[in-house]
Amino acid sequence: NPDHVVACVGGGSNAMGIFSGFLDIEETKLHGVEAGGVGTKLGEHASTLTYGTPGTIHGFKCYLLQNEKGEPASVYSVASGLDYPGVGPEHSMLKDMEKVNYGVADDKETIDAFYELSRLEGIIPALESAHAVAYAFKLAKEPNIGTILINLSGRGDKDIDFVVEQYGKEYGIN
Repeated sequence: NPDHVVACVGGGSNAMGIFSGFLDIEETKLHGVEAGGVGTKLGEHASTLTYGTPGTIHGFKCYLLQNEKGEPASVYSVASGLDYPGVGPEHSMLKDMEKVNYGVADDKETIDAFYELSRLEGIIPALESAHAVAYAFKLAKEPNIGTILINLSGRGDKDIDFVVEQYGKEYGIN
């Protein structure tokens, strides 16, 4: 078994898919990675479990990014699949039980990871998955970290035009 499993979390289904196989293995640490966006203010990210509070959306209680009226707040993510103000109730429960560590990867880290994985391995990850890759890069810098399994939940061919158009010059791609 891996020492760590890392997956992106928007609504949370892809992460639950991989986490479910490791929930009862105490030696394996689980990490859900949320969209850190461009800042920590409401509307600048989609980090529901990191910055949200309990609320109700779509008829279920969960952690929720909400405004002062308790309504779902505007969120932002470079990855369209992660821009959701709530999260599945299973993730809310796992957070409260402290079974999963939830962290963030911001846009810069995510785009860096997108390019790095593409260059080094020839794997173009979806921007959603690139959040998990970015977090794993940070995790790998810790001493004696062991093995890390990253869940790549989607292909980046859907994102490549956007990434090159928005960030290509910054990374030497014209």
